Parts: sequence; structure tokens; C-alpha cells
Amino acid sequence: MSVLLLVAPGSEEIETVATQDVLVRAGIEVVLASCCPTGQRLVRASRGVQLMADCHLDELPAGDFELIVVPGGLPGSECIRDNPRAIALLRAQAEAGRWRAALCAAPAVVLLPHGLLGEAKATCHPGFWARIPAPQLSQERVVIDSGSRLVTSQGPGTAIEFALALVRVLRGAEAADAVAGPMVL
Repeated sequence: MSVLLLVAPGSEEIETVATQDVLVRAGIEVVLASCCPTGQRLVRASRGVQLMADCHLDELPAGDFELIVVPGGLPGSECIRDNPRAIALLRAQAEAGRWRAALCAAPAVVLLPHGLLGEAKATCHPGFWARIPAPQLSQERVVIDSGSRLVTSQGPGTAIEFALALVRVLRGAEAADAVAGPMVL
């Protein structure tokens, strides 16, 4: 099993790369899948950094993932929100009780409109807090809702904390600490 990390034109590069990097440091296989509408694997992120995905979402091999991650950034989050295959995978992940994670704009832009936030406690970029129902909104930098198997975070500045939280839920606190130590956090 591995982690599926979605990326689209306009995804936030710090969130995407920091998440992938930290998970790989923990020995977790990450599949970076492009949700580019034109079928390309080369994706220009929100600040112009070019990212090469391992595959396009339409070429994704069959199988289950321990976790599916959705980075924020606009218009990347909107592109993922509008991708039926991405939403079907996220929905199947939730229905199977497997972990999902989203940060920055993605909890409000991708998960919420498709009913994928459920009743989970969540956070997102402060610019999108008004979209999250008040009883569910947390202003914490990273929120782990174990019951819903959902991890959310606020944005680029919280990306490493977010990624370490993902390691924690997948491999335990000891593994997260082992990754964080050499990173001098």
C-alpha cells in the first residue's frame, strides 16, 4: 500500500513537495498523480514551479491507498474538485474508512462541495474558514480527526507539520519523530 498525492495545474508547490518529501523520508511510497485536464504529467504549480507527476490519474494502476492527499492552491483545488475520477477515489477512500488529507483551500474547495468533509473537525486556509460549518471549524494549524480518518491543515507554512501528522497516523509517533529529528524542526 502507498499514498496517492493528487496534483493539478495551480496546486500549491510547497504543500505538494513538502508532503511528498516527508512521507518518502518515512519510507512511505508516494504516487504523485496529475489531475491535469489535458492528460499531461508535467504540471505548472501555483507559483510557476513545474512538477513531474509519476502518472496521470487516468493511468493510475488499480489498488487501494493507505491515504489520499489533496494539496491546496488555486486553481489547482478547483481542478481536482472538478475531476470526477479524483472525487470518486476520495469518496471510495472515505467509504472504506481509509485516511484522507487536505490542506489550504482543499478542505473547503474540494472536500466540502462533494460532502467529503462529513462531520469531521477540520481546518483550512484562514481565507476559507467562512466556508467550513462553524461547529466543525478548528483554527489549529493541523487537525487530525481520527473518527473520520481525515487530516487537514492551513497552508504552505504548515505543510511540514501536516506531513509529519500524516506519518504519525500511518506509521506512529516514533516514525514521525525519527523523520523530524534530522530535519531540525
